Amino acid sequence: MYLILAVALLIGYSPVYLSTYGFSDDWFYLYASTTDAFSIFKWDILSGRPFYGAIRYFFAFLIDDVQDLTYLRVLSLFSLILLGGYIIRFLERRSIFASAVQRLTFATLICLLPSFQVFVGWTVCFPYVLSVLLAGISYSTLAENKGLGRVLLSAICLTLSFAIYQPAAMSFLFFALLDLGMTRNNYQRSAVIKLMLMLGFGMVMALVLAKVLPLVLFNEVLARTNITLAPLKKITWFIAEPLRNALCNFDTGRSIVSIIISCSLIIVGIVKAPDFKPRKAFLFLFFLVAAGIPNLLVSEDWAAYRTVIALSLITTSAFIAGLFVIFNKLKITTSASIVCLVIAVLSCMLNIQKGFSTPQQREYQLLSSAITGNVPAEYSGQLYYRIDSDNLPAVAKSKKYDEFGSLSLGMPWTFAGMADAIKKEHAMKFSLPKAPVIYGSDQCPGNCLTLDATHVLAPVK
Repeated sequence: MYLILAVALLIGYSPVYLSTYGFSDDWFYLYASTTDAFSIFKWDILSGRPFYGAIRYFFAFLIDDVQDLTYLRVLSLFSLILLGGYIIRFLERRSIFASAVQRLTFATLICLLPSFQVFVGWTVCFPYVLSVLLAGISYSTLAENKGLGRVLLSAICLTLSFAIYQPAAMSFLFFALLDLGMTRNNYQRSAVIKLMLMLGFGMVMALVLAKVLPLVLFNEVLARTNITLAPLKKITWFIAEPLRNALCNFDTGRSIVSIIISCSLIIVGIVKAPDFKPRKAFLFLFFLVAAGIPNLLVSEDWAAYRTVIALSLITTSAFIAGLFVIFNKLKITTSASIVCLVIAVLSCMLNIQKGFSTPQQREYQLLSSAITGNVPAEYSGQLYYRIDSDNLPAVAKSKKYDEFGSLSLGMPWTFAGMADAIKKEHAMKFSLPKAPVIYGSDQCPGNCLTLDATHVLAPVK
C-alpha cells in the first residue's frame, strides 16, 4: 500500500525531478546563496518564519547552480511521500474508512492537491510539506497521549510548524477533523477545547515570531504581517478567493460546476459520516472557519494555493468521503478509486509541466538567447534589465496568482540569479550591479548594457 502511494506520487510529480528549472524566488535564492546567504535568513525571520529561514540558510551552502534546485524539490517530494504514509497510518489507527483501498486513495488524492503541487514544484517552498507533517505529529501527540511531557512535545512540534509556514501549520485542524469528525466515536467537548487551546498557543507563538522576534533582532517588522483594519472587506474576499479555491479542490479553473459538485459531495461526506450527529457538521464548519483565520487576520489579501492548504485539506477530506459514499452505494469502490487516482496523477503532472517546468525552461532559454546574442563574451561592464511594461508577453498559456504559469522574468528579483547562471554556463565576463533592474525609461549609469524585458520575451508573441 505504501509502495503504491510512493509510485503514484513519483509519477505525478515526475516533472520536478526530470526537468531542470528555477521559478521566480528560486533564482533569488540561488543568487543570494552565493553572494549573501544571511539575507535569506534575515528575510525569513522578518516574515515570521525563523525555522524556515534556518532550513533555507543551511541548504544555501549546498547549492551552486540551477541543477541543485532539483535536489531540493526531490527532498520536498520525499517529505510528501512520508506525509502520505503518515496519513495512511493515521487513518488505520482510527479505523477511518472501510478498506485499505479507500485509505490509500484518500492519502494519495490529498497529496496531489494543487497546494502540494506548489509546495513540491516551487523549490523555495521545499520545507512547507514538513510544516504539515509537524502539525500532524503535534496533533497525534496531543490526542493519543496524556502527561505534561506529551503536551510539551506537541507544543514544540506545532511551534516549529508555525515557524516554517503559518498557513501549513493550520493543517493541525485537518488531522483533528479526521479524528473527531470522521470516526465512529462521538467526540467529547473537552477534546475540542484541548486542541483549540493548543492551536491558540501555536498562533500566539506565530504572532511572537512575526512581531516580536524581528523587532528584537533587527528593529524592523514587515507590513505584510500587520492585522487587517477592514474585517468586513476581508470576509468578502475570503469567500470569493480562498474559500472558493478550497471548495474547488483539484480544479484550478475554479468553475461554478466544480463548486456545485464539490459542495454536494462535501455535504454527502459530512452527513454520511459514521454515527453522524449535527454537531459533527458544526465541527466541520468551525474547523473550516478556524483554518482560515491566518488569511482573515492579516492585511495581505493573497489567496494563492500555498496559502489555502489547511482549508483545502478540510474541504477535500469531506469531498473524498462523499465520493466513497457514492462508490460504496454503487459497489464500484476499487475500480472508481483507481480511475480517480489516475486522473489526479495525470492532472498533477500536467499542472506542474504547464505551470512550472516547461514555461520556466522556456524563459531561461529566452534570456540566455538575449544575453548571448546582445552581450559580447568579453564584455566586462555591468548588465542591467529593464522591466519596461506592466503587460509583458506571457510564456505560459494560463496563470494562477504568482504560482502556476507566473512570469518569472516579470519579477524584479529573478533577473540576477538567472543572468548569473547564464554567465557561468557560457563563461561570460559581464558583471551584475547590486540592483540590476530598472524601470520604464530609466537609463543604466556608466559603462553598461541594458536588456529590455519586452525584447527578451518578444519571441513568445
